[in-house]
Amino acid sequence: MIPSYSEGRFRIWEPDESVNGIAKECGCSLFVASLLRLRGADCASMREWRKRWISPDLDYWLKQVELGCASEKAYDLWSKIGSGSNVVVYGDYDVDGIASTTFMMELALLKGARVRYYIPHRYNQGYGFHPGVVQTIAKSNCPCDILVVVDCGTQNVEATEMARSYGIPVIIFDHHLARGDLAASDALINPHVDGNDLGRQLCATGVVWCWAWKNGMAPRDWLIHNLDVVALATIADCVPMSSPVNRAIVKEGVNEIRTSPRPGLQALVDGMELDLSSLDSDLLSMRIIPCLNAAGRLELADLSMKIFFPSHDIGNHAQKLINLNKRRRDLSTKIISDVEHGMAGDSKYTHVLFGEDWPAGVLSSVASHVCALRDAPIVLAAPAQPTLVRGTLRVPRGVDAEAILSSISSDLLSWGGHRMAAGFSVSIDNWAMVRDKLEDILSNTDNMVEKEEILCWSPAELDIDVWREAECLGPFGVGNPHPRLFCSQKGVMCVEPLGRRGNHVKVLVEGRELLAFWGDHLLHSNSTPSGWVYKPRINFWRDLESLQLVLEKIVLNEV
Repeated sequence: MIPSYSEGRFRIWEPDESVNGIAKECGCSLFVASLLRLRGADCASMREWRKRWISPDLDYWLKQVELGCASEKAYDLWSKIGSGSNVVVYGDYDVDGIASTTFMMELALLKGARVRYYIPHRYNQGYGFHPGVVQTIAKSNCPCDILVVVDCGTQNVEATEMARSYGIPVIIFDHHLARGDLAASDALINPHVDGNDLGRQLCATGVVWCWAWKNGMAPRDWLIHNLDVVALATIADCVPMSSPVNRAIVKEGVNEIRTSPRPGLQALVDGMELDLSSLDSDLLSMRIIPCLNAAGRLELADLSMKIFFPSHDIGNHAQKLINLNKRRRDLSTKIISDVEHGMAGDSKYTHVLFGEDWPAGVLSSVASHVCALRDAPIVLAAPAQPTLVRGTLRVPRGVDAEAILSSISSDLLSWGGHRMAAGFSVSIDNWAMVRDKLEDILSNTDNMVEKEEILCWSPAELDIDVWREAECLGPFGVGNPHPRLFCSQKGVMCVEPLGRRGNHVKVLVEGRELLAFWGDHLLHSNSTPSGWVYKPRINFWRDLESLQLVLEKIVLNEV
């Protein structure tokens, strides 16, 4: 269903005289100039905007990144690794964890070391660096000369102390917020401890890769080639795309995927019948990344590792990931239905929903969908073990998920995350109390949601060439949202069915079609909206390109 909002939820901006000057200064169309103006550009700042947004130079911006004082100590430790050394990489089960594990392993292999990895089980162990795994590593018949922890570990004090008590040096590369006691590792590289703002905006894979680049840990050509996994992690972890470093990383990394993909990624692209040359950050986010995440959500993340480290059976591994993702989508559809039913009832819980039979690994993607659809904070939770409940929190812009969980941290067993997304675990005995607290907090955050800025632009004035030029402002993501456009509804609303099943419709506006997926409810609407919010995108079908205008939101008159 296409969501409806009052005009007050948006800040609708119409192009003014300033866009003419921007267009002239930048040498771009009025459409691109309007998008730049919406983001805060003006004629005087165009040089900086070209430098930061339109064509960020990777080498220049990497020199501005500060990762913290432990970077040099990590370099000294890593320099002792050589042929025959035994390295263990401990990661996480999401794409950032898998990608940073992959990159660190390849860096070790480049030095001739023997390397193995460990990624915890999402349900049995959960997120973080666990003491039990350290014991397994230490008592194994395979020695461990150095343990590298990626995408976690900053606050895993006990596991780090245990490793060092066994005489195993520990290097931690992380990007999560640093609160309270920090792990006393031999080197903790986390820009949130003592890095600068550009460093703090990196994902974990970005932290590891930037450390390798800045310390000359591998040939530059090799590092550029391995930006494919860094780009995937950067997109998947929703780090700020307003960062010129992240923008440059994704641009270079996506180009590597298009021109020289890993065999596993090629198999995944082929299995999904995608056109490799058409891959961009949106397509990777919507199609490839969910497949890579599906393994850790429903089974073991090791399957995705086999995509990055291909075996002789790579085609079957890719197909299994595709099938797992289909299963994830089916489970998500059921949960979304349960959520909608729960919200429609008389329950006192409209922000915190619990399902006895929901698989916990699927909840984060569903929560993101529901949060985006409702433009409101949401918690979804489910039993993870007989005595444990796991939950995921998603919030819209203007609300701080990390701060919300911090306010009830004493009631939680574990928690962590970022400003817009976070997760937690709580004992089953405390769940009722925590649920009530969260419902009360989230019920009072709706008025904190930031207005969405959209550009008033007629669909009649858009074609594929105009939009192609606008893509220079990408990659889009957090801090650099995909442009949303507004057009008024004038006269009688014209809605026609689209497709065989009748779930989709097209709305005719100013001689153009706005595609409304799952918008069949508009066929039976008795009210006429004041306007529409839509999103341009390029569609690839049988080697043909076309510009699609996708309807995202219905705008209603203020009551």
